[in-house]
Amino acid sequence: MTHYWPMATFRIDRRGSAAAEFALVLPIFCLIVFGLIQLGILYNANAGLAHGLGEGARYATLYPRRTPIEIQDRIRAAVFGINGTFLAPPVITYGISQGVEYADISVTYYAPVAGGAIGLPPIILTMARRAYLP
Repeated sequence: MTHYWPMATFRIDRRGSAAAEFALVLPIFCLIVFGLIQLGILYNANAGLAHGLGEGARYATLYPRRTPIEIQDRIRAAVFGINGTFLAPPVITYGISQGVEYADISVTYYAPVAGGAIGLPPIILTMARRAYLP
């Protein structure tokens, strides 16, 4: 007489194992893909912010008697790859160092993270540049 062990059939039967493995790997794969996409978005925002800051510093150097609002407008017009509503107003401070007048320009961008319903805090990108005035 042969004994029937139900657990023995589970060890032998491999049907559905691919679906179970796929269900375990899919969330990890999705996190990696969406993380890489978010990293690309942040890299693009960083490049756009650096470009806008460079344009503002160049504008301040070429036209030293411009008002800070005109420099801020120039920065806002030159940035790319960002949502303008999350860009803080650029901060411009003037000073003199060793007899040379300069303008310190700083910009901050609060990059939203695509977290859906998780509610992740934004990533803060901050850059500063000193423009020497003639």
